[in-house]
Amino acid sequence: MSNSYRLDHIYNVLLQKKTATVEELANSFHVTPTTNRRDLLELEDRKLIYRTRGAAFLLENGMSESNIFMEEKKRIATAAAKYVCNGMSIALDSGSTVKMLANHLIDDPNLVNLDFVTHSPDIALSVCKRFNVSIPGGSLVPNSDFMVGVEVEEFYRKVNVDVAFLGSTGVYNCSGLTVSYPLQLPVKKHSARCADKRIALLDSSKFSRRGIYVFCEFADIDTLITAKTKDNEAQLNRIADLGVEIVLV
Repeated sequence: MSNSYRLDHIYNVLLQKKTATVEELANSFHVTPTTNRRDLLELEDRKLIYRTRGAAFLLENGMSESNIFMEEKKRIATAAAKYVCNGMSIALDSGSTVKMLANHLIDDPNLVNLDFVTHSPDIALSVCKRFNVSIPGGSLVPNSDFMVGVEVEEFYRKVNVDVAFLGSTGVYNCSGLTVSYPLQLPVKKHSARCADKRIALLDSSKFSRRGIYVFCEFADIDTLITAKTKDNEAQLNRIADLGVEIVLV
């Protein structure tokens, strides 16, 4: 059975049922869990579905993963903004929660003399309305908001900022922040390394999913800002044991 055939049928199943477990989908097409996970990752990258640990959900018209956890993201952004002071230099990762923080900083009339770096064109266009922002060259991936390529990696090697705000595909049962798209891996590694302080911004859904590649170990993170739930309490305790400051919103 071809990949495109499976993708079409998985999407049709979700159109009818709205949600299905990963086990149900794998059994329906007689494929391995690894193959099924890759199919779901591709559909998620196309912004057609939303995954959590063990299940997949249809993203209907007008809905996106970013607004499913909108209120959490707003609280996380508010808490993250408290780590920003006048005159700081800041690296901003791509992602909806980091963009929420960027918008929060833009709207704060008390902040002045901030310098930003980012590999997200969308965030750069927002931030430059009020602050200086530096961006790398490189390639823009279709239907995405992040730059990739050797130029981006070289850009970050020359950057030194006070704090980096980082997003992640997820952190379930892994050693740090993850990403699934391989070309993003070196970019996100270098963007995390360029800062004196690293702050991860994760809504609670990130604790039930993960990407393929770890780009920043928990031991290298200073602060993690998130919302506590009964499902992520054990993971948060494990991360805190590594010396990470946990801020709950």
